[in-house]
Amino acid sequence: MTRRRAIAVLGGRPGNAGADVLRLAEMIGKELAQRGYGLISGGEGGVAAAANKGCQAVGGDTLALLKWNRLADAEDGTTWALPTSMDLARSNILNWCGDGMIAFEGRYGTLTEIGLALDTGRPLLVLGNHPFLTAEAFEAPTCRVVPNPRVEDAAELVDLLETLIAAGEQASVRPGAAIVEDDQVDESGIGLRRAIPEDVELFRRTFGDADVLAWRALEPTDGVLSRFQHERCLVMLEHDRPVGFLEYRTEADPEFAHIQIAALAVSASADRGREIGTRALRLFAESVFAGGGHRIAAAPNSGNGAAVRCLEKVGFRHVGRMRAHERHLGGWRDALLMDLVPSDLSDASSKAPRTAVGHG
Repeated sequence: MTRRRAIAVLGGRPGNAGADVLRLAEMIGKELAQRGYGLISGGEGGVAAAANKGCQAVGGDTLALLKWNRLADAEDGTTWALPTSMDLARSNILNWCGDGMIAFEGRYGTLTEIGLALDTGRPLLVLGNHPFLTAEAFEAPTCRVVPNPRVEDAAELVDLLETLIAAGEQASVRPGAAIVEDDQVDESGIGLRRAIPEDVELFRRTFGDADVLAWRALEPTDGVLSRFQHERCLVMLEHDRPVGFLEYRTEADPEFAHIQIAALAVSASADRGREIGTRALRLFAESVFAGGGHRIAAAPNSGNGAAVRCLEKVGFRHVGRMRAHERHLGGWRDALLMDLVPSDLSDASSKAPRTAVGHG
């Protein structure tokens, strides 16, 4: 069965959005319905009512997520009304139930919903001016801002949202899914913290670097970068200076649960060869095992000597070779299967004391 697509609409209630905003909302509601989208909103008049009107005018379906438990609060002509009885917590449902989101001008409720969408990496088109949010707040690859949208540009605006939806593949990681603590630091000043939207330029530099691209099948496009803004992507720090990234995954089946290193990259060539990645990976492994983890796996490219040496220094052991494991630049490459258990980490730590920063 094919799933019906839907777009969530955010915006002011009656009196919090001007006439031009309401006309634009109506035209975008119509455009969405003509493209086969349903429309999801809070159903409380204002922008929601205008967008619903446009959607319904061409036979589209609308869903109202009501704050309270009164079906009568739904706008006339609403296809479905869902009384959540959740007040402001209703915004979390609205955040997740659409393929993408369009935010019109509004007040504090709209700002809260925009902030939630930015924090969770949802495809988000922001229309108009939102004076309480700075330009830096919108610097996320999953978001675009059009400060002066025109009613006649409704189709082009929906095109832009569809581009964000197509590019913004969502990570399967959600809040609370991290399995290691944030803000760790070892005695040499190497630390780890969760990646945040402000790290996007560092992402671009890191994964656009020729040396990194030679081994990592990843292009630094907005859609790809958006996947790194989640709880299992950590920024490597040297005395609070961001220097690279460590991303990890976990197996879904708890019977076989282990950690998989998905990416480990030092951003600047001047910082490579200084054992920053080695110390950060050791810090990460210590945290995993301290939390009850039993195994960490990695699959470096078989020709990537620097990555293999980094893993070996931490204590990773060679398990085997995986043929044609990774597609890169049109061809398939082999990878080494390496893993680490707590006793390996202890053995490596006793044989290889940590190097002071700047002398690796």
